[in-house]
Amino acid sequence: MSESQSTVSFPGKPSQDLDVVEQVNGSFGRWQLRTILLIFLCKIPSAWFTAIIIYTAPYPWKGELVCHPAEWNVSRPHVTSTHPLWQDARSTDRLFNVDVCNAYSNSLARGFVRSHGKEWNASESKEPDAQSSLPCEHVEHTTAYRSLISQFDLICSRRVLVAVTQSFHALGALIGGLMAYSALKIISPRRLMLLGMIGQIFCGNLTGLVDTYQLHIYFRCLTSIFCALMYTSGQFILNDITSGKARIIVVTLSELFWSMGLVLLPAISIYFDDWSYLYVAISSSLIILVWLHRWIADAPRWLLQHQRVEAALRLLLESATYNNRKVPLTLDVQLTVYANDLEQMDKKKCGYCQIWDGETKRSQLVYIHWIWGGAMVLYNIILLMIRNLGAQQVHVNTAAMGFAEMVGLFIGLYFILYTRRHWRWAGNLMIMASLSTYLIWLLPETERNSRRVGLELVFWLILKIANSASIAVLTTCTSEIVSKEKRVFLMLSVISFSRVCLVFCPLLSCLTVIHHLLPVTILATVGWIYGLALRRLNRYYWNTEQPQMSQVPTPNTYRRQSAIIMRRCSTVSSDCSAYSNELLSNFERNMAVSIADIWHINFHPSSEIEIELEQQQPEASRSHSSETI
Repeated sequence: MSESQSTVSFPGKPSQDLDVVEQVNGSFGRWQLRTILLIFLCKIPSAWFTAIIIYTAPYPWKGELVCHPAEWNVSRPHVTSTHPLWQDARSTDRLFNVDVCNAYSNSLARGFVRSHGKEWNASESKEPDAQSSLPCEHVEHTTAYRSLISQFDLICSRRVLVAVTQSFHALGALIGGLMAYSALKIISPRRLMLLGMIGQIFCGNLTGLVDTYQLHIYFRCLTSIFCALMYTSGQFILNDITSGKARIIVVTLSELFWSMGLVLLPAISIYFDDWSYLYVAISSSLIILVWLHRWIADAPRWLLQHQRVEAALRLLLESATYNNRKVPLTLDVQLTVYANDLEQMDKKKCGYCQIWDGETKRSQLVYIHWIWGGAMVLYNIILLMIRNLGAQQVHVNTAAMGFAEMVGLFIGLYFILYTRRHWRWAGNLMIMASLSTYLIWLLPETERNSRRVGLELVFWLILKIANSASIAVLTTCTSEIVSKEKRVFLMLSVISFSRVCLVFCPLLSCLTVIHHLLPVTILATVGWIYGLALRRLNRYYWNTEQPQMSQVPTPNTYRRQSAIIMRRCSTVSSDCSAYSNELLSNFERNMAVSIADIWHINFHPSSEIEIELEQQQPEASRSHSSETI
């Protein structure tokens, strides 16, 4: 990419000089399709492990918690055994979760009088009309569903520990991504993918079977590490076996199966009444992927780079057989030469610091890092905040978020394939969605909590669609802002930075204690800020292969310009006179040009014939006005 051009080539543009691997494989075929679909399936359990917190730690409903205050009638301890706080709770689940952490002395006194006919004078109830709060010494969970909250008592001051579990999952993704980059230097992507699957089965089951909170977050971090190993190596294979526009579509649509995982997760969770069983079920599902792993192909260029020419030859012969493509007779010799070239290129590979050498402006690199961080924060927190939209509607809300991701994914794919300035379009969509989210503060209060949840969900979905479209553009086009040899390090840098942000962002969900709309307001602010940064990148990079939209010509302009083009073609070419009139008429009838060519021809007539033609054009246009062009 030339900095002086201020443009970027179309993502995944095929090189004019194809290497031997691409000559045999092609950009896409039946052989690639089999591997692609199997790798796509690995995205589904990855999505389950990310969003499982929605169902393993749901907010308790009203009436599911029983509060035992420390100073409730010390002389009669048996009265304190059962006094449900939900009798004095607010009308919505959201406020109930705040009030549950305190017992109110006045309401307790009235309940004691009704039950025992005696007056109770609490030592802290100085004012008879004041709602003096007594903290709960112990909270009893009466829910039928055994969750993380009920097992580890993650309420009140300990509710932040729910967010900490999600932070450890993000920490595991960060560590796993860095480990995958190092491991791929010595372990083939296919084998590393298998190790990730087996590790998820083992650590995922232990995550659900442990009985202490510390062990739970430890094994959840390990599960996330193996999860990152699996889908990072899978992404490596996808990039190696595809090329051109097929690679763009494949890389973008890989997130489609992640969204499918979100849609399927509510259907799986309804069959289990214990969070441990849900973890075991999700982890054990990977056994199917281990069995299917035998049909996943390895990365042929990785094999050649590590001088495994025979394995690469076997792989390419299989590819040519399934895709029905021609094979060079000296394929083994060409692979040996190409393997040596790849080995020499690997020795000359640049380091991470060279992406900051000034070839690409450092301000642009800072923009892309912050854009990735903001986009991933929105993605993760929106999923986590599903728990705040009401426990009764959590299954429907999660499925709706999955479908919103799919819509945003296809919008992003359209931006990439059919617009010149995909950065600007993604930024505009993100800005509009984020600013419209502020309108959530204008929603009227209603006695029906489900109606309020539905109205809030609309704004969450709009934000989710725009965020998913932005992530699709980022995933496919980020590497194009640097030269080819630096793309691996840029992607490693931006993804690692975004995962560092993910480690701390789950704590934003705890701000609902202040106001339940505060987190979504912060997310909307982050959204329009990184939308502006996307527009800033649009000044430097756009798709030069997508033609600029031309102005629609009028019928008169079309007739005039097309007549000039045909006249010039017939007079300039000296060979036309040698053909019959029938051939010439067929030539003129079948000749076609683009709308841009109609506008870009020389408007100054080059001969007296064209001047005469332009003078006669008004009469001709009137006579042909009823014809269809």
